[in-house]
Amino acid sequence: MSVLRPLFIFLSFYIIQSQTINLKSCNTSSFPPNFKFGAGSSAYQIEGAWNVDGKGRSWWDWLYNSNLVTSTGGNSASGSYYRYQDDVEALESIGTDFYRFSISWSRILPTGLINEVNQAGVDYYHNLLNALEEKGIEPLVTIFHWDIPNSLIYLGGWTNPHIVQYFVDYADLVFKLFGDRVKLWATINEPRSFCQTIPDTVQAIFFPEILTGNYDYLCGHYALLAHASAYRLYQKKYKRRQNGRIGIVLDIVANLPLTDSSADLEASKRAYTFDFDWFARPLVKGDYPQLMKDIVRRNSALQNFSTSRLPSFTKSEKRLIKGSYDIFFVNHYTSHLVTLSNFSISPSWNNDKQITLSVNSSWLLTNIDMTVYPASIRIVLNYIKDTYKIPEIFITENGYSNAGGSLNDTDRISFLKDVLHQVRLAMCEDKINIVGYTYWSLLDSFEWMSQYRAKFGLVHVNFDTLQRTLKLSSQYYRKLIKTRLINSIV
Repeated sequence: MSVLRPLFIFLSFYIIQSQTINLKSCNTSSFPPNFKFGAGSSAYQIEGAWNVDGKGRSWWDWLYNSNLVTSTGGNSASGSYYRYQDDVEALESIGTDFYRFSISWSRILPTGLINEVNQAGVDYYHNLLNALEEKGIEPLVTIFHWDIPNSLIYLGGWTNPHIVQYFVDYADLVFKLFGDRVKLWATINEPRSFCQTIPDTVQAIFFPEILTGNYDYLCGHYALLAHASAYRLYQKKYKRRQNGRIGIVLDIVANLPLTDSSADLEASKRAYTFDFDWFARPLVKGDYPQLMKDIVRRNSALQNFSTSRLPSFTKSEKRLIKGSYDIFFVNHYTSHLVTLSNFSISPSWNNDKQITLSVNSSWLLTNIDMTVYPASIRIVLNYIKDTYKIPEIFITENGYSNAGGSLNDTDRISFLKDVLHQVRLAMCEDKINIVGYTYWSLLDSFEWMSQYRAKFGLVHVNFDTLQRTLKLSSQYYRKLIKTRLINSIV
């Protein structure tokens, strides 16, 4: 016993010390030194220069230069095609670890097809990467962020099976051109948004002929196959030499049951299934959620369709898609309270989902009618962990819009503190491996259907002069990145 006693004391001391070290390493008020902080943008929202230097038109270029709308859209945007060095200087001033930006498909390939490469567009992205490299800022590059070449729309866009090869050709080119310096790739940003949300809006405002409930599912189907095919191409052709990592960016909304009734719990499940699992489950398991398949098949039969409006994957396609990610990229902004709605016979994604949305009156409502509920980011991160056991998550978008773009944006600082506290709780208490956070966005920019009314930027942009001015929130973000302390004071 006299020999064992010192050993027991030593082991007890070691265990206590280990627990103390572990608690200290997971301090919920600070982030570890290897956690990455960055800011994001997308080509159409910031570049401008929509018709210069050989660039082809994207669908958005066509829309905002048609007689359907009065706005000029992203024709000038934040002017980053000419002022990218100012953007990089802002990133350096803030001290970001990385910059998430996207490549404009039609700036590189004016027709969308591989036969014609626009060297001026290639040079632009080389110059941007050179500027980032000079400042030690890592690029996280999105290959497609909604700006499909307009020429491809007349070939069926994302509902044409050939889009898979068109996208793979485009991805192959950018891997070859830029892969020596890009080690983080996002193939496609938020397929649900451009397959369902945007077409839904376009149908309501411009083209009632769009067959929602058919378009959505075809678009999502080929977007998944395009992503997976590009992923497999990279693994086979570039991985050994370039050693990059690839994922697809999925958006997730916190779908909270209105009450704890069984009907509302079912509503929450259906909402997650149609919003997120639609794309997440094929990536992880190789096929669409069974609940979704059953619902769309049943509804399609009731609506006199000969087959389900939701396409089916072949066995080889399931193998192609399953596991086609190295890292899980996630965007999160907002929350809903959900309850089951009455079934409607009209074929649409919304009627398949069969959900009524509302919000909690205590949640903050931003100037673009987006609810802010900071705890929701922890809720959705736990949903992903519990449902899919994802080993590594990278937050690729999360942000806050306010009116007027005030430089003294203390409300954005409060938002960041609240959200990052929830992220850190998810890491420490829920044991979720989150490795990076991207604030959306670096600049005030063109925000799609909200146009210039939305002000998400850490950097104010005067859209008359295109002058950049750092907001107070950028100073907070700089302190956060430097000290790793969530409650940094500016």
